[in-house]
Amino acid sequence: MKAFGMSEKGPVRDMNEDSFGYEMVGQCLCMAVADGVGGEACGEIASRIAVDSAVEMLKDTLPFVKDREALPAYLKTVFNKVNVKILKDCLENRERMGMCTTLTLAIMKGTELTIAHIGDTRGYLLHGSELIKLTEDHNEAGRLIKQGKITEDEAKHHPGKNRLFKVLGENQYLNPDIYSYNISYGDLVFLCSDGLYASMNGEEFKACAAERNNLESICSKLIAKALDGQSRDNITVTIGRAEPAVEL
Repeated sequence: MKAFGMSEKGPVRDMNEDSFGYEMVGQCLCMAVADGVGGEACGEIASRIAVDSAVEMLKDTLPFVKDREALPAYLKTVFNKVNVKILKDCLENRERMGMCTTLTLAIMKGTELTIAHIGDTRGYLLHGSELIKLTEDHNEAGRLIKQGKITEDEAKHHPGKNRLFKVLGENQYLNPDIYSYNISYGDLVFLCSDGLYASMNGEEFKACAAERNNLESICSKLIAKALDGQSRDNITVTIGRAEPAVEL
């Protein structure tokens, strides 16, 4: 498995509220991207807590998950433990009350992909020449897409795209969306914040990923394209490439 990630503040925001991370845990590639909610207190702290604590939990406990069928329940536990960490941080630092964040996790093992997701950070799969959106946005625009009332392109300019109805940092039990996919060796899995995907179409996205063996180059091209598309948000992307495990 190979992975790479990049993040860019962008031309408008004063700080970068996005966070990302990736780690090999045994034969599993674990990736995470979080986007602190703009306009709320300390979104950049919430996103960093989410990514760092999620990756640490995966490193410590994922090796004890023995089969794929156990992953959904396990990942729900991870999300809720991360949520508790954010809430505890708010209690210990009252100036951070109200901070919240999206979080999308991907676990790749061979040709198996599992994604856990809350918010509007997206997962994509590039399989051959087909770019497939793997997650649903937990915002009002995403809800309208699901109902067939607006298109993906219309959602990019819909006022509801900024109104999230599921985030981490809420004082309640979380039920992240869990997706399981069978993928192929050579496929690319992307996790990205809305500052990236909202600034380009699918064909532009695929064109940036033409050189599939160079993940750093793909990340650079995607961020450059988002900036060319006049992204007004932080821009983050993490990429994993599905490859056979190497026996040592």
